[in-house]
Amino acid sequence: MTATPGHGRPRDERASAAITAAALRQLHEVGYSHMTMEAVAAEAGVARATLYRRFSDKADLVTAAVAQRVDATPEPGDDPLAELAAFLEEFDNCFAETCLELIGCLLAAREDPWAMELHRQRVVGPRLAWARRVLERARTRGDLADGVDLDLTLQMLVGSVFARRVAGVASEPGWARRAVDVVCRAQADALGSAAGA
Repeated sequence: MTATPGHGRPRDERASAAITAAALRQLHEVGYSHMTMEAVAAEAGVARATLYRRFSDKADLVTAAVAQRVDATPEPGDDPLAELAAFLEEFDNCFAETCLELIGCLLAAREDPWAMELHRQRVVGPRLAWARRVLERARTRGDLADGVDLDLTLQMLVGSVFARRVAGVASEPGWARRAVDVVCRAQADALGSAAGA
């Protein structure tokens, strides 16, 4: 049900950029449930028909805009645990609150049951895949013990961001690196305990 590009004239990249910027601003300012396709078109300075040629509905528009914003993910480098901490801090600073609201709205959008799946495909999946590659690099370097459950480790780390937001815990410097160290150490300890049992 996603929008597919037509075969007519090339798209105006300035219009595309304006639409994305307007969608992200409205998502941040008024929230998913209150933003409308019409308001995005008006702010972007494009006709409604232009917007609907690109996106079938609000879920299509918003998930595409968020995906474009988080698209740039570098290859894992020489300090994967520091990269994981930076990933958590970026998520916490830029996306956690919006993501909570967006996911809640998409889960509740029974008239568009495909919307949440679209968000998983465009946003959640690629970001988690990148973070998992960082964890794999950490294991290869010996920063993580062999046998550590990478998917569970990643879920625990991402979950720490949501837990802090829901609890209203303010983000202080260094929290993300402490979270990475605690989760990785707990996984290693669990492996050691299982091996010694």
